[in-house]
Amino acid sequence: MEMIGKSTGDSELRRLIGPAVESIDDPDDLRDLLQAVLEVGSGLDLEITLQKIVDVAARVLDATYGALGVRGPDNDLSAFVYTGLTPAQRERMGRLPVGRGILGEVLTHPQVQRIDRIGEHPASVGFPPNHPPMSTFLGAPILIRGDVFGSIYLTEKRAGARFTERDESVILVMSAAAAIAVDNARLFRAAQTRHRWMQLVAKRGSEPLAGIALADTLTHICSDVSALTGAQDVVILTVDDERGTVIGHAGSPVDEVIRIPSDVVGDEPIAVLPADSIEYFGADPQVRWLTVLQLTRASGPFGLLVSTHVDKPHWRPEENAGMAAVAEVTSLAVVYADQQSLARDMELLSDRHRIARDLHDHVIQRLFATGMSLQTTLAALPEDAPVATSIEQVVGDLDRTIEEIRTAIFDLNSGAKNAQNTSTTLRRRVLDTVTELAARAQNAPTVRFRGPVDTLVPAALGPHIDAVLREGLSNALRHAHARYIEVTVAADDVLSLEIADDGVGIPSDAQYSGLGNLSQRAEECDGTFTVSSSLSGTVLLWEVPLYT
Repeated sequence: MEMIGKSTGDSELRRLIGPAVESIDDPDDLRDLLQAVLEVGSGLDLEITLQKIVDVAARVLDATYGALGVRGPDNDLSAFVYTGLTPAQRERMGRLPVGRGILGEVLTHPQVQRIDRIGEHPASVGFPPNHPPMSTFLGAPILIRGDVFGSIYLTEKRAGARFTERDESVILVMSAAAAIAVDNARLFRAAQTRHRWMQLVAKRGSEPLAGIALADTLTHICSDVSALTGAQDVVILTVDDERGTVIGHAGSPVDEVIRIPSDVVGDEPIAVLPADSIEYFGADPQVRWLTVLQLTRASGPFGLLVSTHVDKPHWRPEENAGMAAVAEVTSLAVVYADQQSLARDMELLSDRHRIARDLHDHVIQRLFATGMSLQTTLAALPEDAPVATSIEQVVGDLDRTIEEIRTAIFDLNSGAKNAQNTSTTLRRRVLDTVTELAARAQNAPTVRFRGPVDTLVPAALGPHIDAVLREGLSNALRHAHARYIEVTVAADDVLSLEIADDGVGIPSDAQYSGLGNLSQRAEECDGTFTVSSSLSGTVLLWEVPLYT
């Protein structure tokens, strides 16, 4: 027996082919060997190359059966290519060998094995039921750069003959040629894989710059990864406190929110995990493995890219590199979208400030000047002048208009602030509630704000303010028969919420259960609640102190 050296290149083939040529007397056999070497190395598709190696080796060495086993990560056989078995024999055999016994011996001790009686060898573990009878055996490892890729196995030399030393020399040449062919095919496949991943990265990486929506880009990425890797599902999630929110997906339907254990990935940028590592994906009995990649921004990890597979516990280096590049592109797409959104918010903020400034500096000042002019004119008129009352009413309307414009200015500023903050301001909440309650009212209530209500009023008072506003305004809209309703929210040392109307007032026999609840809410906040009602209208005043 002869151990194959570490080099599997042309020099190794030249070293081995010399003894094989010397051992062959028949020119036809020599020609067949050289033709076989050329034939084995003529392809670049790995699967086709493996089958061709088996077929040629069995033909050249006149073996009834031939096989090639590919070594897996756990030293078992991850692939098994064979020749010589009829379809009926293959169907009766059931499961193919997994790399035990003599087959495993060639993998674990990479040298030529020539055996006259398989059953008598110490490493033999016998044959499974319905396996064809085999006696003679010849096997050799396929070494690529010193690593065992797999082994060639030949059994049952025809006409009852035994394998010879000459056959050992020939199979050594065949294994060296096979190593070169497999290495070339693997390099070609790796190059093709890298090219496909590069195309994906280049195409999807340019989509944000082309104005394509983030949701569409993420869906495209998921679909591409699924097509390249054969994944059942590909999901992109943002993760916050073990809460994973799906922002991109391809495959079967998934929940919008998935629980993600905090230690599912750890410090690794990419990890292959059992399917039940994330509860949702463990529910599919076909899915056995998850590949999880972290998505990162400058501040650290913020999400995950998860692909699910029926059987993919290991990834080739070029696939790992491709997935890592896709995770980078995905992270950049999300961060770029966030930056674009921030830029739009800043632009909106700038526009709102400009509009608010123009309203204050121009419109309000002109209205104020107009009011002053009218008041001057009014002072010069006799007290009983017919137009005096009309002028006073116009001045009052101008004052109310100025207050409403100031309210609009505050709303513009608070709306811009809210564009960057998910919390709704008090001013916005009051306006939204009034709009909701008065949607079908004949006369829309007037809303006034005094003071920095959005700055001074704490968020804890929000539910109380909502309750007071809904109870008081609902009563005024339904029962007061008022022509005019005014809501005033003011903040300084005290928050006051006033609802006034010019309706019929509250009947003396009315039930005060709802208003009693508002009084209780005021007491909880160390405040007061008062109701002033007469035939000319009703005023509800809810006041609580603002502690600093």
